[in-house]
Amino acid sequence: MAKRIMAGRSTPQSSRRGGSNSSTTTNTRGTTTKPTAPTPTPDEARELLEIKLAQLNSLLWCCYGDGNGWFEEAGEKHRDNMLWIAADLAREAEMLLEVSGRG
Repeated sequence: MAKRIMAGRSTPQSSRRGGSNSSTTTNTRGTTTKPTAPTPTPDEARELLEIKLAQLNSLLWCCYGDGNGWFEEAGEKHRDNMLWIAADLAREAEMLLEVSGRG
């Protein structure tokens, strides 16, 4: 599973945005983001949920998992960004769990 994620496993086809309709917005952190993709089907949501949870698990393992001190040594800016990523992944996983339960 991890090798598929690390290799850049793609999202299901129906969740991808077309090129001509992809406008960008600026969020509160000053980064550019694309609008939210269409809601996936329950089967796609379960697959995406598995991916998001594997990513979150790997991120948190790197931050804390083996006690290697990377998180403390990263500096305040990078720690903040890593926690931001973790929060985004957790929110996305929660949404995907809700969608996957509809089927």
